[in-house]
Amino acid sequence: MMPDGAPDLPQVLPSAADAEFECVLADPAAARAPSTGGSPTAVCPPGYVPRRKQTTAYRLRGKEAVTEGPPQENPGGRDGAGS
Repeated sequence: MMPDGAPDLPQVLPSAADAEFECVLADPAAARAPSTGGSPTAVCPPGYVPRRKQTTAYRLRGKEAVTEGPPQENPGGRDGAGS
């Protein structure tokens, strides 16, 4: 519970308008404010911002793909020209 007695707000919500997005808490005060009905085309409720859901099985660290398995050699060689 928050000090003012209001329930904790979830950090991430699924978007009701678009299954490809999730909503991330950006402004707790706006999220706690009484609803004014909102826009029917809004991807996220007030106080939240949209972000695309991660659909890949890998993470990126700069330009490097980070996977759980061992490194794999590029089939085209380092320059991508092939054999």
